[in-house]
Amino acid sequence: MSHQDVDRIASHNEQRQQEYASSALIRLLADENTAEPTKKTVLTYLQPWSNAFQRMISARVAFEPDPELRALALEHQEEEIGHDRILARTRAEDTELVWDPVIESGASWFVDQFAILPSVHRAVLAHLALEAGSLVLSQAGTKAFPDDPYFELHDEADVEHLEMGYRLLRERADWTVDEVITLLDRAWQVIGVVSDRIAECARRDTAT
Repeated sequence: MSHQDVDRIASHNEQRQQEYASSALIRLLADENTAEPTKKTVLTYLQPWSNAFQRMISARVAFEPDPELRALALEHQEEEIGHDRILARTRAEDTELVWDPVIESGASWFVDQFAILPSVHRAVLAHLALEAGSLVLSQAGTKAFPDDPYFELHDEADVEHLEMGYRLLRERADWTVDEVITLLDRAWQVIGVVSDRIAECARRDTAT
């Protein structure tokens, strides 16, 4: 594909990232006036999403038949393994394990997509949607929780994971701009719904 096509994807995705940066969850974390109990409850509801992320990247590896992209998926998995446990250690004083239908449904959508999408589209979902969203979240998280290892780790790693996706699109020809934009729009919608639910639950559980 041409650099112009990849630039169009990057521009579109950056717009989606900017929109996500103004979402309820990101604003809650970035706002220094957010009460400490509310911020900590965000982590309670972020935990099942972080746990599910491990299932997502495992599904990508399991269903990837393309040798080049399976190697990329394995590399990504190796770098992400254990991040859910880092979050669990961050919230060690909070032993509550929550289950929420909206969060679980969003996670299941991603797992299903990794099972059925064509190879390049799996990589787009992982690197240009999930990792891009994680980068925005981590940037807000480091403001809410300075020096927190979970958010610091993602803030550093997600930039490289995002670039992996654009680099792959430059190297491959088995995708179209319209297909990728449609997939990204759907993925960002799901990420937005899950994030809004996390913010809603954090506010609800700490309302006075």
